Amino acid sequence: MSGWIKEKKHTPKLKGRKMADKRKILVVDDEPAITVMISVFLNHLGRDYEMLRAFDKEKALELLKLHNPEVVLLDIDLHGINSGLQILNAINQDYKRTKTIIITGRAKDYKDQIHKIGCFYFFEKPVGGKELTDKIQEALGVRTVASDLPQEILTKTPYAKLLCVEPHPSLFAYLCSILDSAELSEGQYTVKVTADVASILKVMSEYNPDIVLISDCSMEDDHILEVIDIVNGVGNLKPKAVVVHGLFERDNDFEKALKEKGAYHCIQNVMDNEQILKMNKKLANCIAQICNKNGLVR
Repeated sequence: MSGWIKEKKHTPKLKGRKMADKRKILVVDDEPAITVMISVFLNHLGRDYEMLRAFDKEKALELLKLHNPEVVLLDIDLHGINSGLQILNAINQDYKRTKTIIITGRAKDYKDQIHKIGCFYFFEKPVGGKELTDKIQEALGVRTVASDLPQEILTKTPYAKLLCVEPHPSLFAYLCSILDSAELSEGQYTVKVTADVASILKVMSEYNPDIVLISDCSMEDDHILEVIDIVNGVGNLKPKAVVVHGLFERDNDFEKALKEKGAYHCIQNVMDNEQILKMNKKLANCIAQICNKNGLVR
């Protein structure tokens, strides 16, 4: 992931509708973390859209029947034999107006079957936020015109080189979507990722990051604390801050250990649509405050 310079952008929102009138998008994925990531991607569409979630075939079919969504984002590789393909078949047979966008990490296994059944579009994981939301807007018949988005150039903003310790590529894409969102983040950040804990020292020596972000979604408490010790023990390359972030609350002993090591902890475990923006802005604000505290501002 290369660096980028941020400009503050304000996405125009359509006038609010009642919940019953909102255009509905159903996300079917058995990994809750992925639905959180997609929620971030969809938030810029505005409040006229309601996102529904299903983690298995039964719930997906129930929500299809109750809400008849316009778009379904479907992970074809659900738990249960051919569950994703069965959902796709049901949509094509019984919900003719619904457009299905397939998102899968096993494209080779399912591509021929998906092509035979038919869908609106096919993505292989990981998928970027812009390409996903662009395709959803196309499915909904909505287009955002770039010239309609007024831009305000920031004169003083936080900046930093961020190193993300994240083994899961989809969650790294989710994190980047937070930092790349004008609604959530106002910083100028260069971002690198390492999925291999063993390579942290090499990456740090080459990159010399200001802040290290450690995802708690794929590591146990003891492992996270070990990584913090590695990061903080590199002498002149020691970062200005370490932030542990993710979807899970931890026990008091872990929180105490983080505090003793001088690390920040940012929990993003809210799955409610109305609160997810606030939770992700919390992480963006945490990074910005660290930058301000350490004089990393322009």
